[in-house]
Amino acid sequence: MSCEYLRYIKLQEAYEQLEEFMYFKGANLSNIQHQFGETLSFCFEELSYAAFDQCQDDAWKVFPAVEIAAEVGDLIEASLEQIATAAEISMPSRSASAKTTIGKLTILSIHASFGDFDYWQKMSLMVYQYDLLCWLYSKSKIEEAFEVYELILRTHGELAADYAKSFTSALRSEIARDRALKRHAPTNRIKLDLLAEWDKTSGGYKSRADFCRIISQRDGLLYRTVYDWIAMHDRNKT
Repeated sequence: MSCEYLRYIKLQEAYEQLEEFMYFKGANLSNIQHQFGETLSFCFEELSYAAFDQCQDDAWKVFPAVEIAAEVGDLIEASLEQIATAAEISMPSRSASAKTTIGKLTILSIHASFGDFDYWQKMSLMVYQYDLLCWLYSKSKIEEAFEVYELILRTHGELAADYAKSFTSALRSEIARDRALKRHAPTNRIKLDLLAEWDKTSGGYKSRADFCRIISQRDGLLYRTVYDWIAMHDRNKT
């Protein structure tokens, strides 16, 4: 394991797939359930910037996945241990029961909220929270999963607030815009190509739904995503 405290997420496998991962295609990122993949792919990217903070821009991507996973795993471990030390508790082992782990996670989350912890430490905590959520979900422990999801929502809100305070408004907007453009560039290219194809060939299909069904099967995309793109495109033309 790349991180001592993660019991479900396979960090190395996630980084092997991260650059090619596209949520809207319906595929999973490593063994992570699809509904959590988009958020966790963002977390993994963000933590890589912190783990390789001596590198410029996306230079961390030239390193092998095993090395990225090891560096990010160390960062997560160190962050969790700092929060645990402040909370005066020990980190639960990967074999600890769901009840024990959730109890300690709740204490960690409370101390992270009120302690002097930075954006990256809270991001590490959120990955740990998601790791437990994925594990609980895989075991069909839905009631316990809802408890963990409540903690995730709070951490997510705090991360947004911390990020907002970390930079001036102009710099924050520039950084967010640049990262978003890089992250969504492949999706935007596919979307633009599909919209152009719809404009050119829509007369050859029975309906919008027919086009979306055929194209989603042809290109391995989620039907709902293709339909939403086309519907929004048509509304914007009127």
